Amino acid sequence: MTAAIGGCAVLLFVGEGFFSLRGEQAELEGVASRETQLLARSLQKAFRTALADRRLEEVSATLAALAAVEPTVAIFVYDEEGKVVATSKGAQPSRMSDGLAARGRTSKTPIVEFDPPENPTRLRVALRLREEVQGQSSSIVLERPLQELHAALDASRRYIALTTVLFIFVVAGLTWFLAQRYLSRPLEALVRDMQRLSGAKPVARSDLDEVAETRAEFDRLVVALDEARARTAAEVETRRGLERGLERADKLIALGQLSAALAHEIGSPLQILEGRARSLHKNATDPEATRRVAAMLVEQTERITRIVEQMLSITRPRPRQRAQLDAVELIRRVLSLLELEAKRRAVTLRLDAPAQSRLWADGDQLQQVVLNLVRNALEASPRGSTVTITLSGDDAQLELRVGDEGPGVPLEARTQLFDPFFTTKTEGTGLGLSVVRSIVREHDGDVRLAEVPTGCTIEVTLPRTEGVAA
Repeated sequence: MTAAIGGCAVLLFVGEGFFSLRGEQAELEGVASRETQLLARSLQKAFRTALADRRLEEVSATLAALAAVEPTVAIFVYDEEGKVVATSKGAQPSRMSDGLAARGRTSKTPIVEFDPPENPTRLRVALRLREEVQGQSSSIVLERPLQELHAALDASRRYIALTTVLFIFVVAGLTWFLAQRYLSRPLEALVRDMQRLSGAKPVARSDLDEVAETRAEFDRLVVALDEARARTAAEVETRRGLERGLERADKLIALGQLSAALAHEIGSPLQILEGRARSLHKNATDPEATRRVAAMLVEQTERITRIVEQMLSITRPRPRQRAQLDAVELIRRVLSLLELEAKRRAVTLRLDAPAQSRLWADGDQLQQVVLNLVRNALEASPRGSTVTITLSGDDAQLELRVGDEGPGVPLEARTQLFDPFFTTKTEGTGLGLSVVRSIVREHDGDVRLAEVPTGCTIEVTLPRTEGVAA
C-alpha cells in the first residue's frame, strides 16, 4: 500500500514533467518560427526594390551584413525562374531549399517547415518577394539550425530528471513515514484487536499490503463471529429447554407442596371428625353429648369447606364481572362487617380516604381483598392499638394501604409472605394473602409489603380503568 501510494505520486510527477517538456519544445519552436518569419519579412521589404532594379550587389551586401549578426541563418534569394541569385556567406542551397523556394513563389503566405517533423534539427521559411511577370515571382528561403533549441531542451530534460530523482527520494521517505504512522501502525493495531476478538493466534505478516491484510483478517473475524453466533443460538435453545424442564419441575414441586399442605390442613379437622364420630357412636343414647358432638362435627366440616374454597379461589379462574364502583363505599361496608370483631379485640379501625374514589373492578373480589387484609391486621394487633386503612392515588391508579401496630413480619418470613399455606400464626390456613395476591394480579395490579418502622403495612396498587397496568 505504501509503495503504491509513492509510485502513483512519482508517476504523476514524471507525467507532469513530460508534458511540461513537450510544451516547452512547442513554445521554443514557435518562437524560432516567429523570429525567422519576422526576419524573412524584413528582407522581403529590403530586397523588393533591389531585385526590381537588378541591384544584386546591394542584396549581397545586405546578406553579408546580416551574416555578422545571424551567422547561423542561411539565406537564399531566388529569381522568378527559380535560380539562386544571392546567398549568405558560406551557404549552399540544397534540393530541400530549391523545392521550398518553388512553393514559396506561388504562396501568398510564408511557408514554414521543420526538418524532420519529429524532433526537428532545422527550420526553413520560404516567402515570396515580388511578382515580376504574371504567375512568376521571386522568393527568399531562410534555413535556421535548431541547436540552441535542442540545447535548451536538453537543459530542461536534465533539470526534470534531477528534480524527479529528488522528488522520488523525498516522496518515498515522506510516504513511508506517513504511511507507517497513519496507516500501517493503526491497521496493525486493528488486525491485532480483531485477532484478539476472534481468539485467533497472531500470525506473521504476509506479503499482502496493509489494507488487504486487514481485509483478510476482517473476513476471518466475520467467520468467527458467525460461528460464535451459531454457538450462542444453540446454547440459548439448550438453555430454553433446560428452563422449560425446570418450570415443569417447579410445577411438580409446587403441586407436591400444595398437596402436602392440603393434607396437613385437612388432616387435623378429619382427625377431630373421626374422634368425635367414634365418641358419638359410643354415647348415642346421651342426647346432650350427641348435640355437642354434632355441633363439633358441623364446625370442623365447615372448616374443611373453607379450606377447599380458599384453595379453589387460588387455582380456579372465574369470569370477570367488573364494573365502575366506589372503593370508599366498599371499604366502609367491609369495616362495618368487622366492627364487632374489632370491638371484641379492643382495636380501633380508622379509615383515611377521600369522600369518593371511582374504580373499575370486580366488587366481590375487591371486597375479599379488603376483608382478608383487615382481618389479618386485626389478628396481629394488640389490644388498644389501631388498624389504619388509607386510600389514595391519582387519575391512573388507586393505592390501598392497610397497616397495624403489631410485631411486624420477621425478616426470614418476608419472601414467603404471599405463598399459599404459609403463615406465622399458630392457627389459620395461610391462604389469605395468597388469595389477595391472586385477585390483585387478575386486576393487573400489584401487592407488596411496605417498609415501615413498626408493625406491618400491606400496599395494594390497582389501575382505575380496565386494561391499564399498574
